[in-house]
Amino acid sequence: MNWLRIILDGVAMSILFNAVVGIGFILWPQEYSVMFPKEIKKAAAPYVNKNDVRKMKLFLYSLYLFLFVYWTVSVHFSGMAGFRHLFWTGYIEMTFVSISDFLILDCWLPQKVRYMIKGAEHCKAWERREWLLTLAIPEHVLGWTLLVCPIAGLAVAGIAVLLG
Repeated sequence: MNWLRIILDGVAMSILFNAVVGIGFILWPQEYSVMFPKEIKKAAAPYVNKNDVRKMKLFLYSLYLFLFVYWTVSVHFSGMAGFRHLFWTGYIEMTFVSISDFLILDCWLPQKVRYMIKGAEHCKAWERREWLLTLAIPEHVLGWTLLVCPIAGLAVAGIAVLLG
């Protein structure tokens, strides 16, 4: 396994992921509330434009597709071989994205943007402890570790084996 390449790719994908999600939030702050805790979703619902939610989701799905293409191209040119090595490369790189998402988008950003979501400015769910316990920790400890990262690893390894 090429550890330097895994680390550099993980950092690059983390920067790309957080930048694109941040830009998406600036473009559609109200529509991002559909991905927040239940109390915020409910308070912001009257102000959410369903058409913009579709645009936001298309924007994010395009980001995910681009990340998988980047992974595949990077792994292909790295010269790595073997399903197991390729799986762990994808898993570790996605773990970098998960950690940066947790630190930037879940620990730092909510306190800065709470006033950008109409109707939900004063929800209890914005409090750091509440946010971490209801969204961030379950999402990153369980969701990303047990579901997203393994799927990413399988996808990267599967695509790279098919192309290689």
